[in-house]
Amino acid sequence: MSRRKKIIFGSIATLVVAIAAGAYAINQMAVGIPAFYLWRAGSGKLQTVGRADVNGISIYYEVYGDGRPILVLHGAGAFLESMNHQIRALASDHRVIAVDSRGQGRSTDSDAPITYSQMGDDMIKLLDSMQLRQADVVGWSDGGIVGLDMAMKHPDRVRRLVAVSANYDVDGVDQKQMTPEMLAEIETESKLFYDLIAPDPSHFPVMMRKVMTMVQTEPHYTVEELGEIRSPTLIVAGEDDIILADHTAKLAAAIPGAKKIIVPRASHMGPLEQPEVYNALIGDFLDAP
Repeated sequence: MSRRKKIIFGSIATLVVAIAAGAYAINQMAVGIPAFYLWRAGSGKLQTVGRADVNGISIYYEVYGDGRPILVLHGAGAFLESMNHQIRALASDHRVIAVDSRGQGRSTDSDAPITYSQMGDDMIKLLDSMQLRQADVVGWSDGGIVGLDMAMKHPDRVRRLVAVSANYDVDGVDQKQMTPEMLAEIETESKLFYDLIAPDPSHFPVMMRKVMTMVQTEPHYTVEELGEIRSPTLIVAGEDDIILADHTAKLAAAIPGAKKIIVPRASHMGPLEQPEVYNALIGDFLDAP
């Protein structure tokens, strides 16, 4: 090969490596969403993109894969893409129903407050609309609280429950971490994506005010209410979670037969920080005999 060709091929190789490295960096900064969209387009796992009119609003959902149904619920002010690692892992051999919760993502809102109880009822009505008698529920943060609400009030509708970084009372949140700076960061990051996908981007301040009011004043479930849960339940939290360790322990202890796992070196963002670890925990629990 001539020296000129070597230089050309070397330059091309360097450019390819640089592009790949840049794409990887962008994907990491976007918490895996670009890779999720590529997978969504090419995997053949996307079955349905739909809406369900429930309780005076329109719930947006996407269905991936085939098999036993799993309802996947995101955290406060977020959207189904924030669960992209879990959706991809679970869709390999399950029917994953990924949802944008009331007022968030692509789902619409009403004039009513956003509450955990209301969102729990939204999800039951969504299952009704899909003619699903029962589903597993995997929820992260606020999604985990919604899962708890569903399992308490509708024990026959939740086959198994995984609640990641969830609290059953507002006192379970470490207020030292709930700083104005942290809340402002959440709002800024949520708005970037909300502006791209929401039916009405101008609704963002209203939605965020409702969600922040909810997380600062709810939930207030009792140990007795948690004791009504009959679904096999896995409680997961990070070693450095914003949910207090003793609160997580009390939550697991209150649910009959619940299993508790604390993930080392993980924060409240564990499902994004260590997706392989969380995916393995979730999959092993849901598919256990």
